[in-house]
Amino acid sequence: MKKIAPILALCFCLSAAAQTQTDRYQFSVDLRNVTRDQLKVELITPKINSDTAVYLMPAMVPGTYSVYDFGRFVWDFEAADAQGNKLVTIRRGENSWVIPEAKKLYKITYNVEDTWDTPQKKAFVFEPGGTNIQADTNFVINTHGFFGYFKGMTRSRYEVSITHPPGFFGATGLNDVTRTELTDTYHVANYMDLADGPMMYCRPDTAHLLIGKTDVLISVYSPKKLVSAKFVADSLRVLLDQQRQYLGGTLPVNNYAFIIYLTDPKTGFKSGSLGALEHSYSSFYALHEEKPQDIAQMIKDVAAHEFFHIVTPLNIHSEQIGDFDFNKPQMSQHLWLYEGLTEYSAHHVQIKYGSMSLDDFLQVMRQKMVTSTSRYDDELAFTTMSKGVLDKYEEQYGNVYQKGALIAMCLDIKLLQLSDGTYGTQQLMSDLSKRFGKDKSFPDDSLFQIITAMTYPEIGDFFKRYVAGNEPLPFEEVLMAVGIKYDKKQKAQSLSPFGGYGLMVDDLGRLVLFPDEPNAFAREMGYQRGDEILSVNGKAVKLNNAERVLGKFVSDAMTKPGYKIKMKVRRRREDGTSYTVKLKGRMHPVEVNRRHVLTPMEDASPAQLKLRKAWINR
Repeated sequence: MKKIAPILALCFCLSAAAQTQTDRYQFSVDLRNVTRDQLKVELITPKINSDTAVYLMPAMVPGTYSVYDFGRFVWDFEAADAQGNKLVTIRRGENSWVIPEAKKLYKITYNVEDTWDTPQKKAFVFEPGGTNIQADTNFVINTHGFFGYFKGMTRSRYEVSITHPPGFFGATGLNDVTRTELTDTYHVANYMDLADGPMMYCRPDTAHLLIGKTDVLISVYSPKKLVSAKFVADSLRVLLDQQRQYLGGTLPVNNYAFIIYLTDPKTGFKSGSLGALEHSYSSFYALHEEKPQDIAQMIKDVAAHEFFHIVTPLNIHSEQIGDFDFNKPQMSQHLWLYEGLTEYSAHHVQIKYGSMSLDDFLQVMRQKMVTSTSRYDDELAFTTMSKGVLDKYEEQYGNVYQKGALIAMCLDIKLLQLSDGTYGTQQLMSDLSKRFGKDKSFPDDSLFQIITAMTYPEIGDFFKRYVAGNEPLPFEEVLMAVGIKYDKKQKAQSLSPFGGYGLMVDDLGRLVLFPDEPNAFAREMGYQRGDEILSVNGKAVKLNNAERVLGKFVSDAMTKPGYKIKMKVRRRREDGTSYTVKLKGRMHPVEVNRRHVLTPMEDASPAQLKLRKAWINR
């Protein structure tokens, strides 16, 4: 043994010396070597000229609006000099390692744990932003979960080599890549671009679309082969071309990747959520594996939103995003722009170019009004919420997809009204993109003044009152301009097994009732806010089967007069303890006051119809 050890050390030194240390990061990961659901990361470090270096994993990444502390998934962190001698490392908090003898530093190694299957309970990572390690099957490499940076050195270049099993393909939006039979080497300008480039490795199921001059990659992992990349490509082809038209005829990127991971709905994801995370040149999706016809619309709706992020924040962003601090992030006050306008555009493009009816579009907007005013604080200034979304107003974040989209709708109509139908948010996005672009940020405190100077004084007043202020959005006034009647309340007949309550997954991962439009039937059943649904008509309800079980339950209840309902819920006391309650009733219609009702006016004037046509091409 004593004789073997020096030989092994000599081999290590010769191997290490074969890779020259430069001014760039040189990472490598071998996907063929999985141990305990972990992968080993090796880094030949850039040359360090300071006495001490601090290696960091990100606490947060753009687009997530949650602090995840990716350093807590890193284990067995070691540093060594060029001769293979270990250097002292000191861990500081969740995300940083201090290396005192930094001038000697040559190599760092550590293991990365799979976030999707982690036993850790703290701040569970939403799957589209996490990592998946399924040996010989599938690897989701959100790069911010594997690779870090030295403090003060995020602008250095990166070289990342991924060695994969035979027959695997790495789907990504990163395009500067050298591929051999088993190894892909990515060349990236800086850490921001690396963290912006997720990868998925598996046996390939891919398709390509040419949208204008943009090459679009579709990559799908469907374990039961229910959904193919070709099906997704065929489903998205028309929508993506409509988005090209919506953005003025050309797209601001040369290439883009839709990376889609599907899982069995019976097992689901640990977070209990489905969705996607946007990136500048790609988007990553974590969805249930359903029959193609059952999943097509969901993919279209989510993809329409994520794809529009090529405009915001890729080409329109504040300094907080342009120079993002991955460990001490500062929030922008403009979530109404990044998420709200994006969400609105994802639906607006579909009605404007014929993929959605007027009734369906108005129903989408109405539901956003209902959800925004029933679940969130409608008197909280949107800019204030945005700045405090990581802590004080974290529970208000979901309103960016509700009120944020409604702010964008009102802004669009106001701009069109002031310009006699010639200038709306489509043109505004185009002009802001030209003025700023990928490499130029706007000052966060100046955006409202910039837009007002580009458009009309009345738009400045709109921002002041309804976005930076706490006044309710002027739905009646704005919608009247396009011949849509707005009724805050309207009597109607309702048939709903939840009595007008909505369902949500709370912070504890429980499926609970929240006040949407509770009515007399809800009172008859005995529903209460915060009730956790345990079972319906003898069928247990869990997060991984809720969509299937409750979907059938609602369908049966709505189509069978007098349908019997038996339900078990868990109810919480003020002291935190809970107890089970059995509820029962029989379905019947009740009279309700429907809120936020939107109705096209039959007697709309020519001026209203002209503006409506400019708004939605109807």
